[in-house]
Amino acid sequence: MKKRVLVAIALGVLITFALIGLALAAASAGLDSLAKVLFWQNSLLQSLAPLGNIGTVEHPVYEGTPLNFLAFLASIPLGFLIYARVAYAALSFVQRRRA
Repeated sequence: MKKRVLVAIALGVLITFALIGLALAAASAGLDSLAKVLFWQNSLLQSLAPLGNIGTVEHPVYEGTPLNFLAFLASIPLGFLIYARVAYAALSFVQRRRA
């Protein structure tokens, strides 16, 4: 069981960083919607952090706040936790199917 937990944690970290890399590549290619889907936990947390409008009503310009930076930082360990949990469940399922 300890080995399964360690493998699940490693997979969670690997999947999270792989999806962040794919999201950055998608954003660089102009595929912003795909980038938001790939790094969905960041999109979720960013939607909770307010943006300040430093432009006018007719021409809004939104500026991030320190909360947006914290939301980005929090989205990475959130990905670790979620994907590690999914990996653990998948590994447990495979283990049960073999037995």
